[in-house]
Amino acid sequence: MKLEDHPTVRRLSGRIQGAQEQQQAETVLNGAWLRRLARDCGADDAGLVEIARPGLDPQREEILRNYPWTKSLLSLVVRMAREPVRGAPRSVANLEFHRAGHQVNEISAAVVAKLEARGVRAVNPSMGFPMEMYQTPGHAIWVVSHKPVAVEAGLGHMGIHRNLIHPRYGNFVLLGTVLIDREASDYDHPIDYNPCLECKLCVAACPVGAIGPDGSFNFSSCFTHNYREFLGGFSDFIEQVADARDAIDYRRRINEPETASMWQSLTYGANYKSAYCMAVCPAGEDVVGPYLRDKQRHLKEVVRPLQERPEPVYVVPGSDAEAVARRKFKNKTVKPVGNGLRARSIAGLLNFMPFVFQPNQTRGLNATFHFTFKGAENREATITIKNRTLDIKNGLAGKPDVHVIADAKTWLGFLAKEKSLPLALISRKIRIKGNPRLLLAFGNCFPSAGARHRQVEILPQPSRLRREPSRYQKNDPATGKIRWRGTLTLAEIEEVTHNVKTFRFRPRDGGEIPFDYLPGQFLTLHLELRGIPTKRSYTISSTPTWRDRIEITVKREDHGLVSRWLHDELSVGDQVEVEAPNGTFVFRGEEAKSVVLIGGGVGITPMMSVARYLTETDWSGKVHLILGFRAPRDFIFREELVKLQARNANLRVTVAMSRPGDEPWFGVAGRIDAALLSSAGPDITSARAHICGPPPMMDAVKAALIGLGVPETRIKTEAFGTIKHDPTAKGNASTEIAGKVVFQASDTAAQAPVGVPILDVADQAGVFIDSACRSGTCGSCRVKLLSGNVKMAVEDALTQEDKAEGYILACQAKIRGDVKVDA
Repeated sequence: MKLEDHPTVRRLSGRIQGAQEQQQAETVLNGAWLRRLARDCGADDAGLVEIARPGLDPQREEILRNYPWTKSLLSLVVRMAREPVRGAPRSVANLEFHRAGHQVNEISAAVVAKLEARGVRAVNPSMGFPMEMYQTPGHAIWVVSHKPVAVEAGLGHMGIHRNLIHPRYGNFVLLGTVLIDREASDYDHPIDYNPCLECKLCVAACPVGAIGPDGSFNFSSCFTHNYREFLGGFSDFIEQVADARDAIDYRRRINEPETASMWQSLTYGANYKSAYCMAVCPAGEDVVGPYLRDKQRHLKEVVRPLQERPEPVYVVPGSDAEAVARRKFKNKTVKPVGNGLRARSIAGLLNFMPFVFQPNQTRGLNATFHFTFKGAENREATITIKNRTLDIKNGLAGKPDVHVIADAKTWLGFLAKEKSLPLALISRKIRIKGNPRLLLAFGNCFPSAGARHRQVEILPQPSRLRREPSRYQKNDPATGKIRWRGTLTLAEIEEVTHNVKTFRFRPRDGGEIPFDYLPGQFLTLHLELRGIPTKRSYTISSTPTWRDRIEITVKREDHGLVSRWLHDELSVGDQVEVEAPNGTFVFRGEEAKSVVLIGGGVGITPMMSVARYLTETDWSGKVHLILGFRAPRDFIFREELVKLQARNANLRVTVAMSRPGDEPWFGVAGRIDAALLSSAGPDITSARAHICGPPPMMDAVKAALIGLGVPETRIKTEAFGTIKHDPTAKGNASTEIAGKVVFQASDTAAQAPVGVPILDVADQAGVFIDSACRSGTCGSCRVKLLSGNVKMAVEDALTQEDKAEGYILACQAKIRGDVKVDA
């Protein structure tokens, strides 16, 4: 019987033709209808992305390999209950993970069914598992990476902890994606701000240090512990069972609680060991309220119970996680294990190396390695480890410190501890040119557990997903949007005084600067001087009303690494990487009806930005600019201040010279004191005061203002010249010492310069005090003050009980005389 004569075909032929005609007519689906369909099926939010979106570049080829008809992606969000995830009992948290995960899959399947009924091809890859396990290890195992799709669909941004943060529901969401064979009438786009609060509580809570306060992320550390009962952790468990001599030996390797936990995962679904980063995150409109009302309660009820919870912490021996866990969580039991991350192909090895690289194990290693693989896979690669970073390039580039020529299978077997290196060297299946010690140091950067046993080899199927580490994006307080970072061109250099220059930056291609800022903020330069990544922030002297340029005015310091580079080496036309302005030392005219701007030396720069801005915006309030310099030759912006006064009748300028010497000067001689301040006008007590200068000058001026009746709440300060750790310097000199800090537990003492917090003193002295935010928010640097007195500008992370017991925040504590701390 011919196919067209089959009863089923004959019965459906008319219906099939009608469906085809409907499908041809409906080539574009209404976007609003698709989003409504997702919500009707149970999703809490939804968005649409076209397959051609650049944000899907890393996974588009893999999606189209499996489903070549894909034209649109419907991203779904399902809310999780917060409290089950936040509590210390992981069984309750995992129950919620499983419940919400099943719900995502059910909602996605319901959407697919509705679309199929309409004649639309659609498929819903799993929210989590099952995945394509024959592609592990070394290649991505998911069909669709849901987080980048959700970002492109306008459903949130990745936080510092690498969880998606929805603007309303926070990170308490799970995601799904439906692939559709039709275009949509409209698509969504990423939101223009990052909901992440940058509180860094996730940094403080992570038991293996996988989340770095600088935005870095250690995949291997997270994978080994949190996913102990998934994937590679289960492989390690099975290998321990197989390798054990008998039941007694097995119990030595895997004790009864661990066996029970693995049984539970096998029976009820794999359990996450921590997910504390998600638990402590307060971001999201529906989530942040209680945290803002009572931060100490959040720390006490959510963060501390997770930090103090006795539990095993699983780490690869010799990894960064092992060092962090042993040092940071004394009440947790650190257990070295394997994680099953063993590549079975050279392609998988090179693809996965960035995810298992341990930067803190480099120990000063700066070397280039050439690898030539032969045999089953012919491949050449150049791997460079420098300044705690890893760079992998195809081919052999540059001059190597070590060159390894190896049979591919032999090398992979050696890495898996299945083949002997001495035998491989004797048989010349592995040849090494260069210093063998460098190769040993290279191996330390990729630690693994003990020997594994012979197994049946099943090679993973390659994936076409390209690795593309996500970059954390900060918010700009000036705009409430993601902070811009990129390069600007140095357009002009202006000599202001004998040792001060203004550096004028413009966009490389002209036009407006690509960010907004407020008068009084600072600009951060990202440089690499002497091969060391360096960040320096300089107050902006230009006004935000100048949209074609931005300026910093910098004094050359004899011992200033960056200021000397700016003055001596930077040339017009050079490109400089900068981060958009930040800072809260601002005045826009909205904060008070009059303002007193007090600057000492180069501390005039933020005051000049404010004065220029208020003049150009025709602000009606009174502006008193009081400046102090050593001598007339040090007078910054002297000529322009005369012009500003001519333009602005509300601007009054008073200048004092502390040591005019023989130079002509007919103005005030001496320092800025109460008498000079009182001459600024009778309304000084009702004005807002901004002070910028060296710390001793600011302290004296602030005391004088308070003595004149200015409320302390109306006085804002910003210091420059404070002592900070310089990675290129052997030590930092100080002209004034506040006292001595005794670190009792470390049996170490160090002098503390005035205005320098205990945490910075500890860094200089080589004493470890844990830290994350360095802003008094997360509480990681909480230590006990055993004797002496300190002053803290911010102490949000301390509860009343902490204070009663004598705890302080090392990042905020500035000493008042000699002190002793338990560190």
